[in-house]
Amino acid sequence: MMKLTTKSLVLSTATFGLMLGVAQNAQAGRLITDVEISATSSNVTVNSTWILNNVINGSGMPNNKPSLGKTHALSASTNAWRSNNTTFPLASPLSLTFKLGTVPNDLLGLSFWNMTGVVQDTANGVRGANFEYSTNNGTTFSALTPIAFNGVAGAWTGSFTQGGSTASGPQTVDFNLVKGVTHVRLNMTSNYGGQRMGFNEISFKSIPEPSASLALLGLGLAGVGLRKRI
Repeated sequence: MMKLTTKSLVLSTATFGLMLGVAQNAQAGRLITDVEISATSSNVTVNSTWILNNVINGSGMPNNKPSLGKTHALSASTNAWRSNNTTFPLASPLSLTFKLGTVPNDLLGLSFWNMTGVVQDTANGVRGANFEYSTNNGTTFSALTPIAFNGVAGAWTGSFTQGGSTASGPQTVDFNLVKGVTHVRLNMTSNYGGQRMGFNEISFKSIPEPSASLALLGLGLAGVGLRKRI
């Protein structure tokens, strides 16, 4: 029968903690909750059914809960926003400003679900877009520069991909970490040829919470140090 020594137990704990920590860090960060739409540009129109709040309330997601990576149902008036008829090309962007919860957050990126379904719907999806952030409760804004799109560094070209005919997961945009963000502004500059503008959902990503795996790693490393002193 194999005898488990204190040294092997300590090293195993450290190794397991490290492996688990790497696996968890490879996953997306933490979902920022309690997001609100705090402002819109004057040219954003809202009809009585495709309401703006649909893009942040998780409607169309599993269990109708906001997510960073789950599949959104096909676009419908109950789970997406769509403007009234709009003249294109736009004279100025359609802008939505999001308040990121009740306290400032460290922002890493966002997930975006474009319009899906028949061609008439996907043509209304967002094409050109840019982003801004505020750290002073929306008083002033600065440009947010994407560093990756759909997990590929440098792949953002200023446009979201047109949605398809089936339910889909998100398109992801990553930024260098910005600390203490209170608001994010999405500026939509063009669509895919329709007479409206719209999308299904947007959510925002912060740094992950400290995990139990890090505690295991710390415990194991502390044990290694203790063994060396004994």
